[in-house]
Amino acid sequence: MSQLHQTSVSLKTNPLLSQWLRFEANGSVTVFTGKAELGQGILHALKLMAAHELDLPLDSVHIETANTQSSPDEGMTSGSLSIQDSGLAIRQVCAHAAQLFKTFACVSYAELRSHVDVKLPVDVTVPTKSTSLTLTEGRDDIEALVQGQPIFLHDLGINVDLTPIKNLLYGRMVRGPGLRCTLRTEGWTDALAGLPKEVQAFRDGSLVGVVAPTEELAEKAASKLQRLLKWDVAALPDCLEGGVDLVERAPAMDSQVFHEAGQFHEASKDAKVYEAVYFRPALHHGSMGPSVALAVWESDQASSGLKVWSHTQGIFPLRKDLALALGIDVQQIEVQHVRGAGCYGHNGADDVAYNAAWLARHVPGQCVRVQWSREEEMQQSPLAPAMRVKLQATVKSVAAPTSSGLSKGCADLELLTWQHDVWSQGHSSRPGRAATPAFKDSWLTDQQFPVLEPINVAAAAGAGAERNSIPPYSSKHIKVNAHRLLGLPFRTSALRSLGAHANVFACESFMDEIADDQGLDPVALRLSKLEDPRARAVVQTLADQVNWLERRQTLSQKEGWGLGIAYARYKSKGAYCAVVAEVEVTHQVNVRRLWVVADIGEIIHADGAISQLEGGAIQSTSWALKEQAHWDSNNITSTHWDAYPILRFSEVPQVQVHLMPGHSQNPDSLNPPLGAGEATQGPTTAAIANAVFHAVRVRVRQLPLTPDNLAKAALA
Repeated sequence: MSQLHQTSVSLKTNPLLSQWLRFEANGSVTVFTGKAELGQGILHALKLMAAHELDLPLDSVHIETANTQSSPDEGMTSGSLSIQDSGLAIRQVCAHAAQLFKTFACVSYAELRSHVDVKLPVDVTVPTKSTSLTLTEGRDDIEALVQGQPIFLHDLGINVDLTPIKNLLYGRMVRGPGLRCTLRTEGWTDALAGLPKEVQAFRDGSLVGVVAPTEELAEKAASKLQRLLKWDVAALPDCLEGGVDLVERAPAMDSQVFHEAGQFHEASKDAKVYEAVYFRPALHHGSMGPSVALAVWESDQASSGLKVWSHTQGIFPLRKDLALALGIDVQQIEVQHVRGAGCYGHNGADDVAYNAAWLARHVPGQCVRVQWSREEEMQQSPLAPAMRVKLQATVKSVAAPTSSGLSKGCADLELLTWQHDVWSQGHSSRPGRAATPAFKDSWLTDQQFPVLEPINVAAAAGAGAERNSIPPYSSKHIKVNAHRLLGLPFRTSALRSLGAHANVFACESFMDEIADDQGLDPVALRLSKLEDPRARAVVQTLADQVNWLERRQTLSQKEGWGLGIAYARYKSKGAYCAVVAEVEVTHQVNVRRLWVVADIGEIIHADGAISQLEGGAIQSTSWALKEQAHWDSNNITSTHWDAYPILRFSEVPQVQVHLMPGHSQNPDSLNPPLGAGEATQGPTTAAIANAVFHAVRVRVRQLPLTPDNLAKAALA
């Protein structure tokens, strides 16, 4: 029996076999999932798991794209949970189907259709296969991606089968000149008079949009209205250096003790207190393709149905908030997921879906396509919040125990206290989590929906600003204080890894600062304070792979070169990941190489997992070196790539990824699979910052690691 026998969260909320599988007449099996394909290859991984358990060739298994009419409700595709939630559910469902196949002595799965009741619950006691998954076929969407076939919602006005949609209209929203604008009543009639007759314009409170038979005409009409309409603009608070001062003087704050463990004792005279403050600025998602959606209302009757095509990360939460915003029943709405530009977080996909639905309601029977501009994407999408982290630790040197390897001859250090304070806005404004809609534009209508404050998800779900704020290192007393900033004008929400990025950057930089001051090797210090054997194995394996001591010593002889390490277990319960960065510091920081070692439990699809870890490391490198949102007194100004630079292909480091075996000791005893999508975000940035210090002896505590911030740190 498999060691993975556990009931998936998704299976608890979707307990029927028919919610997951359909047996086709030709003997193939269709598998349903509520998880969205965002470019991470999750549909392929789920197909591999199903085919393995059903004992079918891969081409006999079909994964249905997420749709609210047919898919199980699995909430949001986020948190690196798709394998753990949907994957384990599908594995259990398929194990039950395989058992039924044998029980009824079927020749093919087509015969099961006559034996399986649609209300049959999944038997969670059926053992899944104990053998590791061996299917390795490549993804069947790669050719389409490489060849540029129109599989994205951005490409065309399309049906799900990629045929052109008839009666397609193009919509555009009309926005004021600031982030927070109120439309004046005067001038509306005069502004409409100058529009071409083919253009229709609509208004509800301060929400204004147009539809036209061509995209060009819609853009021109929206631009004209934007110039002619009168707006009251609320000023934004001044800020410096990416919002450092703004975080420190937020209008309101909700503070609480997030975690406390151990017994606090006053430090003895021979103990030393360390303290440091770290900062991560507000970030954009920076999707290559601005958000887009299509919507159609069947008619203008009260019982009319709405269909929306969206690249949302949560089809059911989107449907819930569309119903709230539009005042209709959720059963009247169908949301079909179609692939779009990836973002790994809450970008504008849900908001533009509301735009399309709102406009489509005014032209029943016709399909409306709305695509945001680059400027809209950067200004209207939620930001990842700026974060300030203050760390304080009390340490005491004690006699070193007998040790070997990296720790040999190294004085041991006792962590007496560790306090972590984090200041941040909330990390979730996603739909589906409140009694009123989360769409920013819905707050502009005459319905006067309240402006929602960003929240932090519950600790059980991985937390938000507090994610990875509990250190992985043993200490006699640990305390984490969370300070949620309220009343700021910026809508913030989830970006890949949420608070883990800033918290791991702070924690791992702090560990290096302590190690340096105490004259200890950074790897040795970590190994001495990590109690989890899988954590120690990841760090030790990485150190061995890069030949840590020798490489670090060699680089010390080269001017401006450095090597840094960082470790974290994502959400303190997900994938284990350690990263080593090699940098060259000239007039700027150049990341030359990254080594990644990760323990993700059972490996479902190695190529997919490696791609996720590598992609996360590259994105984190971009955050570390370049990215920072900017705004003036009226609006967000980082609306194009010159104002918001990201890592260029010429700057991408060489990345080497190693996956630990999916078992601890016995190959037949597999560890449960852990998500790989967000594990590298925090450790990569921290490893780069630690490598910079090793290279030039300058500790940069304020991201990004730009020449300006490097110079300021050098003068501090």
